Amino acid sequence: MVLTTITIGTLKVFDIVRTMTGGNFQTNVIANEMYSQTFRALNYGTGSALAIILFIGVVPIIWYNIRQLKLDRTER
Repeated sequence: MVLTTITIGTLKVFDIVRTMTGGNFQTNVIANEMYSQTFRALNYGTGSALAIILFIGVVPIIWYNIRQLKLDRTER
């Protein structure tokens, strides 16, 4: 559970990076790059591909967490 929360929190750094730097100073996290490609460069395909990569990276972690929660409930 803690691992999932930390991982998702780490992947959600877009708002912090965007607020602190405005996207300048070579800040490059996947969410910031997705935003830049989609809305600044108007490369919708690249932005969509980055969103799918981010989604694919998060889904196994969430799946593992749900599986562990179900196992914990059956042990009670």
